[in-house]
Amino acid sequence: MMTSVGSEAQGWAARLELEVVRDGERSRLARRSHFGPLRIQRPFYPEGDSPVHVYLLHPPGGMVGGDQLESVVKVRARASLLVTTPAAQKLYRSLGQTSLQTQLLSVEADGSLEWFPCETLVFDGARARVNTRVELAGDATFIGWDLGCFGRPASDLGFSRGELRQGFEIFRAGEPLIVDRSHVTGNCETLSAAWGYAGEPVYGTLYCVAGKAADLDALAREVRALLGAGSVRAAVTSFDGTLVVRALGREVERVRAALVAAWRVARPCLLGRQALPPRIWAT
Repeated sequence: MMTSVGSEAQGWAARLELEVVRDGERSRLARRSHFGPLRIQRPFYPEGDSPVHVYLLHPPGGMVGGDQLESVVKVRARASLLVTTPAAQKLYRSLGQTSLQTQLLSVEADGSLEWFPCETLVFDGARARVNTRVELAGDATFIGWDLGCFGRPASDLGFSRGELRQGFEIFRAGEPLIVDRSHVTGNCETLSAAWGYAGEPVYGTLYCVAGKAADLDALAREVRALLGAGSVRAAVTSFDGTLVVRALGREVERVRAALVAAWRVARPCLLGRQALPPRIWAT
């Protein structure tokens, strides 16, 4: 049930469910359901029959205390899907309540999901939990990122109050592959320490999980060389059929550009497709 508009005491509640199937040579959206302010634009095919591209829409453009958003995305066997958003998600200052955003993603056998929501902007005083869980079949492929910014560095505004709890979990065949969690409060040591965000307001992590055999050590070396001369701090790790790229910087555009550059190299290796950036990224 959707709660009343504009009341932080109650907040928005919204849910979106998508299911993509393989139909011959084409991946298509077989089912969608929603309530509240979560929508998608009409699916389209800039790369031929597969993957299908989908833009997620959150018309309010941000969350306040008490809001609850849930997205459930299912990619069935042999289907391929790329998801992005047209704008940043904003976590606004809360009067005390916590907002909750949950994203449940699953990919069946020989399927693939590319998950690229725009950045999350964590405003000073925000209180939020953001959880993403990815469930992969044994030979499913996933490439996705987590990108965000604390405060508003362009206006010289930091994150001095509030709380953000985040989780990004990837499971393969029911076994945990990656479990990333963070807990940040206003002006906490995690924001400034070298073992945390090192004083950089913008963070980004790209996760690449191969469904089939791939030389990820060689891929890691290529990505590391590509990002080594860039303007962001970056680290690249490969393990157990997985490549992880982490980046920190002062500007969202530069951190995003680093992750996109890594995706351009990783996509042909993992999916056998040249990287074709969604058109919305150029606007």
